[in-house]
Amino acid sequence: MENKHLIDLSVKYGLSSEDTSKLVSMIYQVGIDDMDSPQFKRVANYICESKLIDMPAEDLIEELKRKGLTE
Repeated sequence: MENKHLIDLSVKYGLSSEDTSKLVSMIYQVGIDDMDSPQFKRVANYICESKLIDMPAEDLIEELKRKGLTE
């Protein structure tokens, strides 16, 4: 993992490497594949801040759509 933003989130929220991988996978599932994009960072921050890392992927996708973070 060399993405500075993900490293910062891992430290700030105490994410394990498994949690970080899960975070990236969930964001990819909603169609955001550029880890350096502002949208990727917003979504990652929201998931971590709201402690949604363990939410089932389908529910998380709907939550992100409701919040206007994804299409």
